Amino acid sequence: MRIALFQAQTGIDPASNAEELVRRVAEAAAGGAAMLFTPEMSGLLDRDKARAAAHIRSEADDPVLKAVRGAAAEAGI
Repeated sequence: MRIALFQAQTGIDPASNAEELVRRVAEAAAGGAAMLFTPEMSGLLDRDKARAAAHIRSEADDPVLKAVRGAAAEAGI
């Protein structure tokens, strides 16, 4: 089994982070990976707790997780 690792430079914009993750899912799949590992803080990393709080969602409502799950399903990884 081939795996891929993504060392992200996660930032404060979840939409931008999601776009990067979706690109990396496609890249991993194109390289033959069956699985992609990402850092635990791939969707949002912000030292400003008040600003970050505006983006905190439950797992069911998280747009980054939704985007990555969709990309992974589409890519078959």
